[in-house]
Amino acid sequence: MPTPTTLENPSPDRADAPGRLLVTGATGDVGTALVDELVATGTPLRVLCRRPEQVRRFAGRGVDAVLGSFEDGDSLRAAARGCEQLFLNTPPGPQQFRQNRDAVDAAVAAGVRHVVKVSASDANPRSDIPWARDHGLADEHLRRSGLAWTVLKPGAFTKNLLVEAAAVRRGWLPQTSGHGATAWIDVRDVAAVGARVLTDPALQGGPGEDGRVYRLTGDRPLSYPEVAGVLTAVLGHRVRYLHVPAPAFYGVLRATGVPAWQARGLVHQFVQVVRRGQDDGRLCSSDVPDLLGRPAITVADFARDHRAAFVAA
Repeated sequence: MPTPTTLENPSPDRADAPGRLLVTGATGDVGTALVDELVATGTPLRVLCRRPEQVRRFAGRGVDAVLGSFEDGDSLRAAARGCEQLFLNTPPGPQQFRQNRDAVDAAVAAGVRHVVKVSASDANPRSDIPWARDHGLADEHLRRSGLAWTVLKPGAFTKNLLVEAAAVRRGWLPQTSGHGATAWIDVRDVAAVGARVLTDPALQGGPGEDGRVYRLTGDRPLSYPEVAGVLTAVLGHRVRYLHVPAPAFYGVLRATGVPAWQARGLVHQFVQVVRRGQDDGRLCSSDVPDLLGRPAITVADFARDHRAAFVAA
């Protein structure tokens, strides 16, 4: 276990700074963009880091950073002490429900007022998808915690298209979802919404049934064949959807080193949620433009921004 809350170069105003936020997942895709947004606006924050070198990097930017982990309850409680809000973003894994639950319990113990939790658009306590089930259970735990809460439910992350970048360079977009459509979202929009909610009390939910849920998506659902069409238009070379039967898709995932639990979950997600439209996977909302005052970043925008990854040199 990590040493509980080892501090390095803490900010001089560290103790119980009013309005301070604790950000978890600060080195991930959403967390990195969120910290950048908060630092740019001068928002007091603290970040939870798993490794000493991460603490040093944040401290070098003038960001209050502490050492701890979701597996160490003492470090969670110590990190949250003196913070008014918690941004809760856990990594996918077999222990995701427990990590969320323990972080919420630590927030209660530390006197945190409000939690902004990153969930999933298909969160469902009865889902066959491990992360969707864990998020569904964790969202229920948060609602029962007595804390004020706001849950962000992002759709499919456009960044996941980078997993298929090598195939796209050869003109193919392989998947097992057929013509089923799903809502898409850029991680930068999730971070921007998170920053808005954390810094504007009018956008925050209350405890219990007074909590708020924001569904974070683009303006329309897109199937993988439609995404292939978008890539074709943006990249300037033809990209065709390649349907892979579910058993073969599972086999490819396992052959490339994806753990069995995750491979099974991905098959369920692409077949049940995307192909068959279960658990609200196709629902889109106007929450992103309503909160940010601009359109959501589109799949086409993402492809343009990452053109170098999708086009052969």
